[in-house]
Amino acid sequence: MVFVEGGEFQMGDFGWPYDDDPANMCDWPCGVEPERMGRISMDGDDDFVHPVKLSSYSLSKYQTMLGDFDVFFIAEGKPLLNKENRDREELKEVLFAPNLPAPTKSWQEAKDYCSWLGELSGYAVDLPTEAQWEYAARNRGQYVAYPTDNGSLNYGRNFGGPARNTDLTFAVDSYAPNPLGIYNLSGNAVDWVNDWYDKDYYRHSPVENPTGPETGTHRVLRGSGYGEGPLLSASTVRRWQEVPVRKRHVPGYSFRCAIQSDQPL
Repeated sequence: MVFVEGGEFQMGDFGWPYDDDPANMCDWPCGVEPERMGRISMDGDDDFVHPVKLSSYSLSKYQTMLGDFDVFFIAEGKPLLNKENRDREELKEVLFAPNLPAPTKSWQEAKDYCSWLGELSGYAVDLPTEAQWEYAARNRGQYVAYPTDNGSLNYGRNFGGPARNTDLTFAVDSYAPNPLGIYNLSGNAVDWVNDWYDKDYYRHSPVENPTGPETGTHRVLRGSGYGEGPLLSASTVRRWQEVPVRKRHVPGYSFRCAIQSDQPL
């Protein structure tokens, strides 16, 4: 876990220069004319910039690993995911290596895993809120385009991509972490967060420790998956998905847990 000191920030799609190079992003606002600034998010109605004030919390530096997910399934008396294919030599390292992001088929699986960790540890473990995820991805709310060590995408150094020569997820400790020490907030698997999705929520979100709408039909995902390009990998991009996501566990949908306490471990 990485302790993230709380603070205030402007959450939402603050924009980026249309003609900037993702490998060499400038520090926002870059001195760029407004007409050359564009939105990052896929849906312009859901990304309203608004003030948020967060208490301190802790966030996992890695996405939950498949090996740890296996322990959870065993403890719960459930069969290992995709058990019928576990002994296939050609798949062991590609799909079932213990240090790959745990593939989920639903938000509920991620929620249950974090709750289980809380029961075992005595800590207030849960999925992070969407605001907590973005605050950490933006290095405590700074105006950085990408959740990497320098705010840019340098393929093969701080971000997956063509240099990997594969189209599957990779070890959770790959590439350089962001300045807080958190790995792969984009470019490996998308992260489930705790919130329901509502396209208008940002416009009436409470300032202090927002937790999302009380109910909904879709859960929020943050970050990007393997094989996705620069636009979807930005720090402020919102995604949402009905649950369950799939009828089976699919690489590319994972999660990381948080400890909802304002005190360091």
